Amino acid sequence: MYSMNPWYPQAQPMTDIGQVSSEQEAVNAYVAAGRSKIMFTADDQMVFVKSVSMNGQTSMDVFVRRTETPQTAASDYVTRDELNEILRGLKGAKKANAEVVSE
Repeated sequence: MYSMNPWYPQAQPMTDIGQVSSEQEAVNAYVAAGRSKIMFTADDQMVFVKSVSMNGQTSMDVFVRRTETPQTAASDYVTRDELNEILRGLKGAKKANAEVVSE
């Protein structure tokens, strides 16, 4: 019959996962020395990874989800029809310049 040795240390997870409501709550969260804790907000917009080294030095990485697209000025883009019109204008200007040079 198999029995567990009470003196054998059980493996403890090195990383804990939890939910927080704010960055301040993540900063104040307790993490034991030599461990890490992954915390996320309820809306999944921020993830915090807080680690404490064996000598007690704390570090925390913050990851922010960006879902918005960068806004560009309307003048940065043209429609296909506008592009064709611009190209026709350039071809006309090129012909006019060629006629002036050849005269």
